[in-house]
Amino acid sequence: MGDTTTYTDLRRITPWSETHWREIAARAHRLRADVGDEAAARTHETVIHEIRANAAAGSSRRVRYCPRCLERGVRYILIFMGGVDRCGSCGWPGNP
Repeated sequence: MGDTTTYTDLRRITPWSETHWREIAARAHRLRADVGDEAAARTHETVIHEIRANAAAGSSRRVRYCPRCLERGVRYILIFMGGVDRCGSCGWPGNP
């Protein structure tokens, strides 16, 4: 089953964003090392990359700019609202 002390330590970490939660989940899958766990860990890491690249909705503690507003030539920092980083100007990732 792996190192139960490490599992306990991972359970005690309170995630502060979706990307942080996905990092913890990827570590847990790799520790368990059962069939399909490596694929699940890589899936979490892919979603982290997509969130940070503004290709998917989610939350990250990093400063990110609204991609829709950047296309207009304006830099608005996304703010955390309702569990997702959103633009206060155009409402990204919702409809324009």
